[in-house]
Amino acid sequence: MVTILIMKKDSYLIADYMQSNVTRVSPETTVKEVTEIMLKRKTNGVVVIDSMDAVVGILSSWDIIKHIVPDYLEQDKHLAPFEAAHVFADRIKEVANDPVSKFMTKDVHTAKKDDSLMKAITLLSEFHIRQLPIVDNDNKLIGYINRTDVKRAAGDVLRLNYSD
Repeated sequence: MVTILIMKKDSYLIADYMQSNVTRVSPETTVKEVTEIMLKRKTNGVVVIDSMDAVVGILSSWDIIKHIVPDYLEQDKHLAPFEAAHVFADRIKEVANDPVSKFMTKDVHTAKKDDSLMKAITLLSEFHIRQLPIVDNDNKLIGYINRTDVKRAAGDVLRLNYSD
């Protein structure tokens, strides 16, 4: 028989588990630039902010992948196996200078740091979000929470021993 000890705490807030070091880019950032940033920072997502630090979009590796696929292949996916091997590189070069504003996700869900973790995980679950931007009352980006942060919170509730 396994006994799980549950940690008693009054509330679990986003502020307790959010990350404050957010990879952010401007809407004018190009495919080439954002790819370099994501590779250097070893991340699959960035938050797009305007000049006032307000969240205007989010960009994931999936957004880049979808942007790379030419429209004619989006419409007729069965043609992809017949494409020449060089088409991938040609397409990358073709879109390298496109700004992220052209293909970023613009309908971004956000939360506040004083919101409950339950609100965060509900948004993550409902919209299949990997990283949820956290904003202040002026919609300025102050952090994010992701699936790993939620796992850490669950580990705390269950009093599991783990290291970051």
